[in-house]
Amino acid sequence: MSNLVTVCILTYNPDWIKYRNTLRSIICQKDIDFNIVISDDGSKINHFDMVDEFFKENNFTAYKLISNEKNQGTVKNVIYALQHIDRKYVKLISPGDFLYNETVLAQFTEYAEKNKGAAYFGNMIFYSINDNKEIKIHENLCNPKNLHPWINNDYMGIRRNYLILRDYIIGANSFYQRESLIKYVKKFDGEVKYAEDLCMMWMIAAREKVLYFPIPFVFYEFGSGISTNSSTEWSKKINEDVNQAVRLMYMNKDISWIEYMSFCSKNRLLRIFFRTILFPLYIFRQLNTPKNNSVTENKEIISYHIEQILNPT
Repeated sequence: MSNLVTVCILTYNPDWIKYRNTLRSIICQKDIDFNIVISDDGSKINHFDMVDEFFKENNFTAYKLISNEKNQGTVKNVIYALQHIDRKYVKLISPGDFLYNETVLAQFTEYAEKNKGAAYFGNMIFYSINDNKEIKIHENLCNPKNLHPWINNDYMGIRRNYLILRDYIIGANSFYQRESLIKYVKKFDGEVKYAEDLCMMWMIAAREKVLYFPIPFVFYEFGSGISTNSSTEWSKKINEDVNQAVRLMYMNKDISWIEYMSFCSKNRLLRIFFRTILFPLYIFRQLNTPKNNSVTENKEIISYHIEQILNPT
């Protein structure tokens, strides 16, 4: 497969070791022709000199480095990057997250070519590294938490889980058809700052074809990214983005007034009330969320793949 996919690395004040490891997971991809676009969002140190050296050492030339003069947020960074991408599919990723193995990009592209969707996602494997440099795989974590509607192609279940239970697909787990990504991320321009992955929510609300490909796709660094960072400051910013995105979807008539109020009512009890109208079992949601497991392969195989990225021989 040739000239079909761009891996777009979104950076802001990245840690070089994590950055380098992400690059390792990308340049090893086989059975597919791809390029890399790195879009930096106004970092104090963007490491472009070290990136150039890394690519030179690894004889990789199909890349482009672009930089914003000042930090504008992830959404504008994606929009800016897309101006420099002309291939059919886009894989967004950030330093610290890795493609699962050396064939996964080819597998996802082949699946996309066959199924003609707007966006796709796979199995995300959560990992963390402690102070002793020991790698932990979080087997109990899965994104999204409930895969059953996706497996059963149950659109109303998917919509319910996104709009009521807020069971979102993390951005690092996404694979987009470029034109679809452009269409939806531009709707957020100037309105949503950080949560570019809300494009997936709008696609689902608008009944676009979003598909689950049940293979391991990415290693995701648990606790460091926006989606799993527990800081109150980040939570507030993301909640503001979500509420603004929902307002835009309501104004565009892609969600109902009740769905809108279940997000944006200032009264918490009213939000619960509206969610319960939409999904009577909402109050028992913890009991009704199936326990999925992100680890679908032998743990030894998973450990081998991440070791190849973090500690190559």
